[in-house]
Amino acid sequence: MPTVQYHHPPVLEGYLYSNKEARQARDSNRLLALRLETSLLCNLRCEYCYRESGEPKDNEMTYEELVNIVHQAKDLGARSVVIIGGGEPTVYPRFKELVEIIHGLGMIPVIITNGQNMDRKLSEFLYKNNASILLKHDSITEATQDLMAGKKGAYKNIETGLKNLMDLGFTKGPTVRLGLSFVLNRLTREEIPTMWRFCRDNNIFPNMETMTPSGRAKRHLDWVLPGPEVEEVKAQLLEIDHKEYKLNWNVHTPLVGAGCRQLEYSMCITVEGYARPCAAVLIDFVNVRPSVKGSLTLKQAMDHPFMKRARFAEQYLQGHCGTCEFKTDECIGCRGSAYVYGLRSGLEPMDAIVCQDPFCQKDAKIKGHHGSRCQG
Repeated sequence: MPTVQYHHPPVLEGYLYSNKEARQARDSNRLLALRLETSLLCNLRCEYCYRESGEPKDNEMTYEELVNIVHQAKDLGARSVVIIGGGEPTVYPRFKELVEIIHGLGMIPVIITNGQNMDRKLSEFLYKNNASILLKHDSITEATQDLMAGKKGAYKNIETGLKNLMDLGFTKGPTVRLGLSFVLNRLTREEIPTMWRFCRDNNIFPNMETMTPSGRAKRHLDWVLPGPEVEEVKAQLLEIDHKEYKLNWNVHTPLVGAGCRQLEYSMCITVEGYARPCAAVLIDFVNVRPSVKGSLTLKQAMDHPFMKRARFAEQYLQGHCGTCEFKTDECIGCRGSAYVYGLRSGLEPMDAIVCQDPFCQKDAKIKGHHGSRCQG
């Protein structure tokens, strides 16, 4: 029988970059992407929100400060700015102006949105400005979606927004400009394969996340799936991709179907102006807010010893991550989970950022795992 030729799954344009690109950016001390919070203001109250978004904080950065940071990112080589909001980006008062500036600088605006405001006019604006969209769509069941979003009617708004984006052509063309983000938990587990196939069939990037037990999510710890069950779902999705789409990926990486080495090429800036290697690494001691006396530039933040440690984590990994055969090319574990786990275990930040990922199930025997190396 001929050998099956598998291919790497497509990823959302501007949201993720290849391992090769990540390493080149890291080694040349450049950025490929900036992840930017604008405000904690939000029009939903998602029950799983680790950030507890809703009302803006008193000390959020000004619009002028956000623009300053965007320009700094461009100077460091950034090709995209991922507006993660903190809350809901589209309700930020100067959202459109920020998008136009990013686009005008030749970078891709990537918008992570709950879809509540995604009417035809906004969809057209984003299409015109070459944006990529990651739309939060947690459930195909209306009651479950509304429950998770904390608002009745959320499901219908999301469906309307999805239709508008698809009708405008976000799913057409050689690149992937639309993604759906859904949270795996006990409420949604059985729906995940259906969501996954819908994405694959429509040139949409599937972004499956697991619940982070902090913020409002702490009220629903019974929703959280244990590691072995998460791995079973990941293995099921890999089997679907193998058999139905001839796609292959490492089942052990934190970001399902795509891998995640964003620490090597990206940086997250919080609403207060703190720089983090990624949004999940909860540090507040590298300040880049332009109006704060003594704060760092983005370039200086990249040279900060902690940020350097994170960007080159592969060289210092401890525990099972340190001995893993995948650490060079495919996976360094979830550094956010590792960092929190390490701090709670009494480690100093410099050691916590490189300790083992507590949720990795690599050594477990997982039904449906067929390996991790692409042949195409």
